Amino acid sequence: MKKTFLIMGTASAALLLAACGAPGGSPGGQGEKPNASSETQRYTCPMHPHYISTDPDGTCPICGMDLVPADKTQEPTSSTGEILYYKHPMGKPDTSPVPKKDSMGMDYIPVYADDTGSGVAVSPEMIQTMGIRTAPAETRDFSRVLRAFGTVETNERLENVTVSRLEGWIENLAVNAEGDTVRPGSLLYRIYSPDLIAAQKDYLNSFRIGNEARIASVRQRLRSLGMQNAAIDRLTETRQVIERVPVYAEAGGTVAELQVRNGDYVKPGTPILRLQSYADVWVIASVPESDLPLVETGMQAELDFPSAPDAPGKGEVDYIYPTIDPKTRTADVRIEVDNASGYLRPGAYADIRLNIGGRPRLSVPSEAILLGSEGARVVIAEGNGRFSGRAVQTGISANGRTEILSGLESGDMVVASGQFLLDSEANLKEGLAKLEAPDASAASPETPLFDIPVDSKALAEIDHFTDMALYFHEALTDGYDIDPLFVDPALALVPVLRDRYANTKLAPVMDATQTALAAAQNATDRENLATQLSDLVEALKPWLLEGAPQHYSEAGLVLYRDMATGRYWLQEEAKPANPYSADGAERIDWPRPMAGMSMTTNDSETGADQAPGHSGDGHD
Repeated sequence: MKKTFLIMGTASAALLLAACGAPGGSPGGQGEKPNASSETQRYTCPMHPHYISTDPDGTCPICGMDLVPADKTQEPTSSTGEILYYKHPMGKPDTSPVPKKDSMGMDYIPVYADDTGSGVAVSPEMIQTMGIRTAPAETRDFSRVLRAFGTVETNERLENVTVSRLEGWIENLAVNAEGDTVRPGSLLYRIYSPDLIAAQKDYLNSFRIGNEARIASVRQRLRSLGMQNAAIDRLTETRQVIERVPVYAEAGGTVAELQVRNGDYVKPGTPILRLQSYADVWVIASVPESDLPLVETGMQAELDFPSAPDAPGKGEVDYIYPTIDPKTRTADVRIEVDNASGYLRPGAYADIRLNIGGRPRLSVPSEAILLGSEGARVVIAEGNGRFSGRAVQTGISANGRTEILSGLESGDMVVASGQFLLDSEANLKEGLAKLEAPDASAASPETPLFDIPVDSKALAEIDHFTDMALYFHEALTDGYDIDPLFVDPALALVPVLRDRYANTKLAPVMDATQTALAAAQNATDRENLATQLSDLVEALKPWLLEGAPQHYSEAGLVLYRDMATGRYWLQEEAKPANPYSADGAERIDWPRPMAGMSMTTNDSETGADQAPGHSGDGHD
C-alpha cells in the first residue's frame, strides 16, 4: 500500500490536484459530464467517490487511499444530459451556470437534473451477466384457492341422549338394535316403577280432595320422576293408574347406541339409548397454521367426497378451533354441510377448497424477497445501474407473489432475479473488510492510545474526522455553510471503527466524535457550528495528543486554543485563524518526545506506512 496519511484543507487539495495533472478539471471529471461511451478507464477513491482520476497508481488527495477502478455508472448521469448548475466542491454558498474554478483552483461540481446521488452501481455488462431482472411493486388481487383435506363427523348439536330418572324395569322396548330409525313422538319403551305408581295414586287422591295447589304440586312431582306430559294427560283423563308408563322419543334420529334390553333394571341416571340425527353433518378440515388467519367463519367451502359423488358440494365454515396440532402444525376448521339426502357418513374423506385472500394487496414477486437474520428485505433498482437494499415487512404469499405491508410503495422497482448475487457480493465485501481490519484483540481498556495496533488504512479512516475538523474551521473562517452530505462518509466510519476497537480507549473517542458530527449536520447557524467544532476537537484531543501526534505533526497540522473561551480547533500551518472570538490564540505543541505508535502495515514492499516513534514538535 502506498503512503496513506495526508491531512489537508482546500488549498492543499487543490495543490495535489494540480500535481496529479488535473488541468481544467479533466481528471476529476468535474468540468464536464463524463461521456458514457469513453474508453478511458477512470479511478476513484472508495471513501470520496466524487474524486475521479485517470491515474491507475494515484492516491486520493483527501485521505491518501489508493484509487480503485470506477464504473461508468458510478458517475452522475442524466437521461436528458441537462446540467442545472455547478456547485462549489466544499459546500460554499456559490453556484455557477458554467464550469469554473475557485480561487484555489478547485473545480466546481456539475449538478444534473436527475442525479440519483446514492446506491451501489453495477455496469450494464455485469447486469446482463448476472441475469438481473426487475419488476414493479403492484397492487393485485390476492385471491387464491386453499386446498385442504378433512373427514365427515357427526353434528353434535343433533345428538339426543335418553337417561332413566327413576328406578324400575324396562318392558316393551320398541327399538331393538343400533341403526333403527326413530321418529319424534314414537314409543321407545315402557317402564314398571313402584315409586311412579305411588306418585300416580297420590295425584289421583288430590283430585278427590279438590285441592288445586296439591294437584299442581303432585303433577310437578310426576314430571320430575320422568313421566312425560302425554302420559300425565292420559292419567288425568282416565283417572286410572298406569302401571307400565310409556316413554316417547322427544327427538328423531338413528339409534347410535342402545344400552338396555327388555327386563333390565335401571336406576336414576342409567343411560338408555343415544339418538343421532344425520340431517346435518360436520366436515373437520385441517388447515396449515400459516393460512389460518385468512379463514373466517361464514366463508363458503367447496367440497368433494370420493365415496359420495352425489353429496352436496357446498358447505359453510362454522367454527375455527383455537388450538394448533404441534406435530402437523395445522388447526381444525369445522364446516357445516346439509345432509338431508343421507349420502354422507361419518368418517368419509373430504377434499376441501376455500377461496381466501380476495382483496387487493401491494405485492412483489416472491423470489424478490431476501430473508436474513434481520428480517425480510428487497433490492431496489434505482435506475442507471444503481441498486440499494431496503427492509420490508411481508404478509401472505399467493400465486407466486408476496404481500408487502410496509417498506415499499406502488411503482417501486425491485430486483426479482439476480438479487442473491448482488446481496452475496455485498456480504462478501463486508466479510473481506472485516478480514482486512487490524487485529485489535491484543489491546485492552488499559492499553495506551499510542500502543493500540493501528494500520495505515485504519489511520486514514480516523483521519476523516480531522478532515471534518478542518472543514468546519474553514467554513467558519470563510463564512460559508457546510454541506451535510460531506459529513456522511465520516459518520459511516464511526460504527466500523467503534466495533473494531470496542475494548480500547479509542471507543469513547469514537462515541464522542459521532455525537459531534451528527450534531454538526444539523447546525443551523455559525454559533452552533462553532460549538460542534469545539466538541469534535475535544473528542479527538486524546487521540491527537496521545495516539498519533507524530502523524499529525508531519502532516502540518496545528492545534490551537482560544484564549477567551478555552475551546480548541485544528488548522494547517499558517497564521492562527480563530473561529471562536477576536481574542488571542495559544498554540499547543505536539508532545515531545513523540509517543510511538504500534502500527501494523499491509505493505510488504515498503515501510512507508510505519510512523516513526520520535520527532520534533512540528514548529517552523
